[in-house]
Amino acid sequence: MKRVDGFTEALYPFPLSSDYFEKNLDVFLFLGAAAFEDAADTLQSLSKAGSQIIYVTARFPWFESLTGHWLRLNGFPDGMLYCTSDKRSMVERFKPAYMIDDAPYEIERVMDLVDVIVLAKPYNEGFDNRFERWAMFPQLRNPA
Repeated sequence: MKRVDGFTEALYPFPLSSDYFEKNLDVFLFLGAAAFEDAADTLQSLSKAGSQIIYVTARFPWFESLTGHWLRLNGFPDGMLYCTSDKRSMVERFKPAYMIDDAPYEIERVMDLVDVIVLAKPYNEGFDNRFERWAMFPQLRNPA
């Protein structure tokens, strides 16, 4: 199943194992990953409307610089970036209005604290608030 053209789940399998990033240290795996269509534009719209963008990833801390570079290269808005295996503590700390994630483990760990908007994947079909493409989520975008 393709996520975006030329980028298959065989290259970047979901859900990821807990040691995926530790075992796959290839810089090109990260820099070569294509952003989801409309994701950067949607987050840019939210940022311009005054929302604070906070990026939280389960990648190891040594990927923080690389991840920030990838976000800038792909047109994502500025925002704080945290590489941590404990997304729950980030939700407790920042108390966001909502969180966007696709990993069932992460969703289950925070759904009692925050509304989770779920990027639809075959492995997370049992969750509410799912969307398949960023453009399908009009409430995230500024009205035209």
